[in-house]
Amino acid sequence: MTDFLEPLRCPLCGGSLERAPGCLRCAAGHSYDLARAGYVNLLPPGKKNNAKTGDEKEMIRARSEFLRRGFYDPIDEALASLLAESGPASTDGGDRPFRVADMGAGEGTHSCRIAALLAENGKRRVDLYGFDASKHGAEAGCRLARSMGLLPKDGIAAPAEEWTSPVRAAILPGNIFRLPLADASMDAALSLFAPVPWDEAARILVPGGRLAVVSAGREHLGELRRILYDDVRLTDFHPAPPDDFRRLSLLGRRTLSFPVTLSSQAEIAALFMMTPFWHRVGDAGRERLAALDALDVTAEAEISLWEAVS
Repeated sequence: MTDFLEPLRCPLCGGSLERAPGCLRCAAGHSYDLARAGYVNLLPPGKKNNAKTGDEKEMIRARSEFLRRGFYDPIDEALASLLAESGPASTDGGDRPFRVADMGAGEGTHSCRIAALLAENGKRRVDLYGFDASKHGAEAGCRLARSMGLLPKDGIAAPAEEWTSPVRAAILPGNIFRLPLADASMDAALSLFAPVPWDEAARILVPGGRLAVVSAGREHLGELRRILYDDVRLTDFHPAPPDDFRRLSLLGRRTLSFPVTLSSQAEIAALFMMTPFWHRVGDAGRERLAALDALDVTAEAEISLWEAVS
C-alpha cells in the first residue's frame, strides 16, 4: 500500500514531507514536530495568532460530546453513500487507497466516521486527511482516530509499516485556503458547515473527483433559534463558487431533514455551545434555554455534490 504521507506537502515551500525522529521534514529543512496527540502542526508558520486560531477548547469538547452520541449520524451516512457511488479511486499500480480531504474537520467525528462508512459501503481502502485551524480540534480528532484504529499509536510520523488499517486517518492543523496537499491528489473532498475553499478543492481533486458540501438548511435548528431569539428570520443559503468559476460542476443538491431529541440539559448545552449562536445570543435567550431539560429540534442540511472538471 502507498505511504499515507505521500500527498502531504510542506506549508512553507510545498515540498514533500518525510519522516524524521519525532517530526516530519521536507528537503528544504522545514520541520514539523510531532505532538503528543499524534499530529503535526501544518498551519503556515509565522502567522499572527496561530495559537488562537480556530474553535476554542470548550467548543471542541461540546462538539465531540454531541456528535459522538450519534445525533448527526444521518449526515455522515448520506455523505458516505454519495461518495461510495463515485467511481473507484485512480490508482498507482492498483495500490492507492481512495483519498478524502475534509476541509474544516473540527474534532474529526464526521471525518473519521465518513471514512469508515465509505470503506464499508464502497468495499475499498480509504485514506482520510482532515484539516482545521484549531489545534484543539486536531488533538481531539487524532485521539479519536487512534481509538478507532485508524491512526498508529505513534501518530502521523509513525513508520510506514505501522499503517496497517484499511482505513487510515489523521486530523491536522492546517489552513483550508492553503491546504498542505499536492495538486490532483484527492479523489474526494468534504466541507461540512464550514467556509468552502472552492479554489483549493478544485486544485487538490483529481479530474472527476467529487466535492460534497454540507450547509445549514432553512429550518436547521429552527426550534433552538426560536428559544434563543425573539425575532427569527429563516433564509435560504445555497453554497456556490463565483459565477465565472468553471473548475467545478454542480451534479445536484438534496435536502436532508431529521429530528433530534435532546433528553437532558447537558445535551442541550452541548448543541448550543457548538453553534455560532453561542457567541451571539443575549442573556435572555441563554436563560430560556438553560431552563429546559428536554428539547426536540429539526436538523436540516443541504448537501450539494460537485465534480472537478479537467
